Amino acid sequence: MKKSEEDYIKTILELQTLTPEPFVKVSEIAQTFGYSEQSVYEMIRRLQELSFVIYTPYKGIELTKEGEAEAIRLVRAHRIWEVFLTETLGFSWQDVHQEAEQLEHASSELLLERLYDFLGQPKECQHGNPIPNFKGQVKRVKYPSLWEATVGQSFVLRRVIDDYELLSYLQDEGIELHQTLDVVQVNPFQELLHVTLNDRVVIISKKIASMIYGTLS
Repeated sequence: MKKSEEDYIKTILELQTLTPEPFVKVSEIAQTFGYSEQSVYEMIRRLQELSFVIYTPYKGIELTKEGEAEAIRLVRAHRIWEVFLTETLGFSWQDVHQEAEQLEHASSELLLERLYDFLGQPKECQHGNPIPNFKGQVKRVKYPSLWEATVGQSFVLRRVIDDYELLSYLQDEGIELHQTLDVVQVNPFQELLHVTLNDRVVIISKKIASMIYGTLS
């Protein structure tokens, strides 16, 4: 299986865990990768030929049993290594992804299971994304994105998409998991959102706000 194909099924699984619905839209995958919808359709056709996904017109994409099993295996390995690299070796949350990408392919299930136990069987990685257990179970929690917030609401960051540029931006702005962002202004026309964090105002674009998830109050 090619790396690009693996990246797709991992992304489909990740997007599925953001919603109780089994289907993922082509537009959601295109937005995550920054690709055109046409290129996504081409990859989905290839994955369907390999029996990893099923595409249903007007509904979207879902993983087959084979596709889900492979995606869970890859995601579990990747996120276990992310926890180890950040907690034990001190990697930053934006740099850990590339290292985990390499290690996920070079690890036996025995090594991963022992590493998982050594780390205390973590439920989430450093980005707030759930780690599938060794029974193949994946926690599915629907969090709204920051872009869904309205003026006056408080947003507690629970989960972020594992994207290097996004994570670098958040680190530069001092935004971390479990912090509270208070929404003070939303400008749909300019696609900008103003939040306060530690008595300062941070301006966040719709693209970024759509890639971070949490609880609203």
